[in-house]
Order: sequence, then structure tokens, then C-alpha cells
Amino acid sequence: MPQELEGLLEANRICHKLLSKHLALDNFDAMVKEANHNVLAPYGRITLHVFVELNYDFLVNYCYNAATNRFVRSKVNLSSSQPIQREKPPQMAHFYLWGSKQLNAAYSTQYGQYTGFIGAPHFHAMCRLLGYQGIAVVIDIILKDIVKLQIQGTLLQFTKTLMGAMPKSCKLPRCEYGSPGVLSYYQAHLTDIVQYPETKTDLFQSFRELGNCIIFCLLIEQALSQEEVCDLLHAALFQNIFPRPFCKENEKPEAKQKRLEAQFANLQIVSNVEKIGNAKQAMIAREGDLLTRERLCCGLSIFEVILNRIKSYLDDPVWSGPPPANGIIHVDECSEFHRLWSALQFVYCIPVRGTEYTIEELFGEGLNWAGCAMIVLLGQQRRFEALDFCYHILRVQRVDGKDEDVKGI
Repeated sequence: MPQELEGLLEANRICHKLLSKHLALDNFDAMVKEANHNVLAPYGRITLHVFVELNYDFLVNYCYNAATNRFVRSKVNLSSSQPIQREKPPQMAHFYLWGSKQLNAAYSTQYGQYTGFIGAPHFHAMCRLLGYQGIAVVIDIILKDIVKLQIQGTLLQFTKTLMGAMPKSCKLPRCEYGSPGVLSYYQAHLTDIVQYPETKTDLFQSFRELGNCIIFCLLIEQALSQEEVCDLLHAALFQNIFPRPFCKENEKPEAKQKRLEAQFANLQIVSNVEKIGNAKQAMIAREGDLLTRERLCCGLSIFEVILNRIKSYLDDPVWSGPPPANGIIHVDECSEFHRLWSALQFVYCIPVRGTEYTIEELFGEGLNWAGCAMIVLLGQQRRFEALDFCYHILRVQRVDGKDEDVKGI
């Protein structure tokens, strides 16, 4: 668990600080890098462990819930890969962990609150442990070894197969047919897709893995941005950055601002180093100040770059289909990806019976994220919103208000 590892590292850091007052010790960060095998390699043991857990367990077995913003383990293992084999942690003496048996039990209870799910606390801890370099390595490997292979491999083959099973034309029936009639129309036209044996297993599993990759990248960037904002707020006082002061009537904010600057002038790093230090020290101070100010949270976006990378993988003609016959838009033809996703959405919206697991329990919302992200990156969002099968049924049902049973639905 990243939080417990981070806590143990902080406990060791405090111990090192106290011992350094009486003993000559090496720099703590240098010792951690050496233990992490991160002195010469661009990534260390922590980064490798995070990626292994992501690749073999998290991305393939966890379901995302947007309501709680958490991932939980799926009730059924649908992954084709073998379950990850974890080594049993060695038995450690109490003084190697938190100091005593009672403290170990207390901290185990505290960190036990973070088991059973993966959410914001885990992503924040990963950001602090991995740093910029580790995060970049993990995301780059995810994009090249997982996302690209899924889009240009498994999903591409399934798409080519299912596009051949789609009806050549599938219209939006008129509202006069009523919602039961519209539903029956789509049931008849999408029979081959509904009955395709691998739709609710391998295909949805591949979409889930792709969606989990996208959500992971988004949440890790959000956590990193929040960490950077905290750093900027902590450093603001030392960089001559002050919040706008409160002013009563007839008070000038400029005068209050100048008083604040004069009050904390002794804390300004750059100006003081330029006065007291030499030219090299002043240059280092200015570079450090610039590095602190220019953070990713100040207008830059990792997620935008990630989406552009994913968009570059969607280069096969099957995703966009042939040019429309009318030269403007495909209306009834089923030749674009958004039409196939409409059919797949119709499949997973079919209610389950008895003790069957729901789609949300099996795949979470990563399934929806994958399909919707691909539609947006392909530029088919507006067509999907206008021509989707399920949305059309819903709109007609809202008008006629009928609630009939149509072949078990």
C-alpha cells in the first residue's frame, strides 16, 4: 500500500534527522535512491512495482465508480492473464517498522482503512513516491504497451468483425410507432450483435482495460496538480506572492500590499541571495524560483497530451468508415464506430435476470469511458448524440410514457 510505504519512509527520515545530530550520516535522499536502485536507472523498484500492479491486477480486475471516484475489485475475474502471484512479505522485527508491537497494531489499523479500494489517497501517495520521472515512465509504458496494443490489436479485430455483423442501414423509427415498437425494431436489427458470444466477455473486458487506463491517467494528473498547488501555496511567502489583503472602507489595497511585502522582505529567497551570495548562488536561486513557479498545474495538461497520443492510434479506416454517399453525413448507414458503440450500448443496457451480475458490477464505468473517449477522439460525438439507438428509445418513451414488456425488456 503506497500510504504505508510513504509513512515508513517519513518515519525513517525523522529518525535519520535525529541521529544526524550526533552521528555523521549520508544524505537520506541519497540512501533512499540507492535502496530504490534509482541512482543510475531512470526508474527504481517502486516505479517497477507500481507498473506491475497496474498491468497485471489493477487495470484488468478493477471497476471504476464515478459516484465515489474509486476503483473496487470486480466480483468476477474476466481477464485472460493469470492472477498475479505476490510474495509473502518477510516477518520483520517491531523496531524495523513502527517501533513496538502496540504501535505496529495501531498503524496497521490506521492504514487498514485504505484497503478494499483504490482512490484519491492512493493516487496522492503514488505522486509523492514516484515523482515526475516515475509518473512519466509509468504513463509512457501504459500508452505504448497496453493502450496501443488494445486499440490496434484486440479492439480493432473485434470492430472489424462486428462491423460486418451490423445491419447495412438502421433508421431512427418515427415516434408514432411508440417506444415498444421502436424497441422491437432495434431488437430485430441488432440480433447478431446481441447474440455475439464474446461481446460480454472478451470485448467488454478490452474496453474496460482501455477505459481504466484513461481514468488512471486522468486521476493521477488531478492528484499531481493538487500536490503542485500545495507546493505553490507553501512557497508563495518566499517568492513575494501574497493573497489580496482585506480592506475596510477608505483603505487602499496597494498600501496594505506594500506593508505586507516590507514585513516579509527578509523571507524573499531570490532578493536576499542576490544581496548576500555570489553570482553562481544568485543564478541557482533564480532557477529554483522559476522551477517552483512553472508547474504543470499552471496551464499545462498531461491528459491532453495523452488523449492526442491515443488519437494517433486510431488511424485504421474502419474507425471512420467510407465517405458518406450524400457528401455530408452518414444518417442511416452503420459504417462508423459510433454506430457500433450504439449497438454495444444497447447490449449492455439489456436488464439482467435473477442472480446475474450487472454490467457495472463486472466492468465498472471504464467500459463507458473507453467507448465515449474513442467517439470524441474520432470526432463523432455530435453524430452519436443525434443518432444513438438507446437515446432515441428513451426520448420516445418520455413522450408516450409506455412501460410494456417487449421480449423480456
